[in-house]
Amino acid sequence: MNRRRADGDETWNRLLSWTKGQKPSERLAAHILRAEGFKSVDPSHPFGGRDGLKDIIALKDNIQWIGAAYFPKGQKSFKEIKDKFIDDSKGIEKNDVSGMVFITNQELTLGERQELRKLGKPKTIEIYHLERIAGILDAPANYGIRLEFLDIELTKEEQLSFFASRDKTISHLSNKLETLMIDYSTFKRNYEYNESSDILKERSEDEINSFLDEFTDKIWYDRHQLLKSLDEEKSTNVDHEIWADAVAAAKKVEDRYGIENLGPYSDFEWGMINGKLSTLRWIVGLEWDMLDT
Repeated sequence: MNRRRADGDETWNRLLSWTKGQKPSERLAAHILRAEGFKSVDPSHPFGGRDGLKDIIALKDNIQWIGAAYFPKGQKSFKEIKDKFIDDSKGIEKNDVSGMVFITNQELTLGERQELRKLGKPKTIEIYHLERIAGILDAPANYGIRLEFLDIELTKEEQLSFFASRDKTISHLSNKLETLMIDYSTFKRNYEYNESSDILKERSEDEINSFLDEFTDKIWYDRHQLLKSLDEEKSTNVDHEIWADAVAAAKKVEDRYGIENLGPYSDFEWGMINGKLSTLRWIVGLEWDMLDT
């Protein structure tokens, strides 16, 4: 009797060994996007036909995306993956959207993901690669999707996790119902502002300072990368002693956040990061537009 591999390896291997073809891959990709908070997920032609260089149309963060599903059997070369990505990315302009979500069962290194994002600039690119998809499907809320598309039955431990997650959801709904019966006006206000988004949540001083540090680090790092590029092109001169300290600081930022989370940014993403830092600094008493790093 074949035993199921542990530590998520079963999900990982079944995704990589995909044999179901394009139709189920587009449907699985749509489920993944819904699980990740995308709204109005609208598949194009999973049964075949001209899809206008888009497998899926979806909304998230008030912008419109196209989704592209790429699920070949087995690991392909990065050249093959890149060629498919480049072809799919043509749909961004064709469909007049702000970004593309590339959903693939392929393993991608940090450097390869970064290269794909650079190819998509200045548009916003989101990449759901093999490891990321496996993690999503191994979450209790998505066990049903995993069972449907990968035929992986739940272990006893996963059954317990699933019921615990379900009970938590039921408890949350019960609390909402209690609030409705006791104070309808509060319930209505929370519902109108989408309580699940935590939009009314009070932020602690530690939380604010944590994000202040994060956005400061990310903006500084991006400026550091620009200066590094200018130095390599001999377009500017830097003090080598100061530069050595800057390189060491950049390495610490990469270790803290992961190089895949440090750009390159689209114009939209860069504006959002600077806007968030400006807002948080205003909250703690600094002037608007104070973006020194």
